Amino acid sequence: MPTALLADDEPMMRAALRDHLAMLWPQLQIVAEADDGPSALSALDRTGPDIAFLDIRMPGLTGLEVARATRSKARIVFVTAHDNHAIEAFEANATDYVLKPVAPSRLAKVVAKLRDSLADGLSADAEQLTQLAQMLRQAGAASEAIAQAPSIQWLQVAVGRTIRMVHLNDVLYFESDTKYTRVVSLDCEGLLRMTLKELLDCAGTSAFMQVRRGMAVNRSFIRAVHHIDDTLEIELRGRAERLKVSNAHRPLFKAM
Repeated sequence: MPTALLADDEPMMRAALRDHLAMLWPQLQIVAEADDGPSALSALDRTGPDIAFLDIRMPGLTGLEVARATRSKARIVFVTAHDNHAIEAFEANATDYVLKPVAPSRLAKVVAKLRDSLADGLSADAEQLTQLAQMLRQAGAASEAIAQAPSIQWLQVAVGRTIRMVHLNDVLYFESDTKYTRVVSLDCEGLLRMTLKELLDCAGTSAFMQVRRGMAVNRSFIRAVHHIDDTLEIELRGRAERLKVSNAHRPLFKAM
């Protein structure tokens, strides 16, 4: 049975990758997970998986540094959010990549390639990794520029391999996980590579109210606030789920 390691410091990204792999490759056994570079290196050398899915940017060590330092012969699949110019150059090499947010269609091609190459022992050498690191550093400036924008009205939301344009007024709520924010509207759910703080700062609007750490709701979509014992739950128009309000943010909603 083939085995794999997943390393990503963002829990939502790691969970999405895990779920997609379970659907596309049920026989693949996840033998270890890590949320930083040193833990990934230790788990990689300890478990010796056939495949290692490594985030490019992780605390402690990058995925590139982990790949250079490991004694494992695992096939390395890099997970990256950088632009396609660096990715296309990298794709010509022996290893592969998965572009964040994880798209099942792209991952299906990676899985097919991995299945075919398990007997070939393909790996990236140090020179290839160094070249990729240089390209990704150059591409990183472009991918992070959006966080410096002074004000935005339209969001470019990644839904699988599609980029959806979502207006701020149509967003029901944001849910942030480290560097990514889940954007939920009435007809769209996707990911944006910005923290919640960066997003709200760029939005320059008071329409969003903090529900708890990492979550903000559009006040125009609040249908009701339910007082249940010592908790508050927000009911939204057009959505079945309710958003629980943390104790720190309860004063904002008590009057509703």
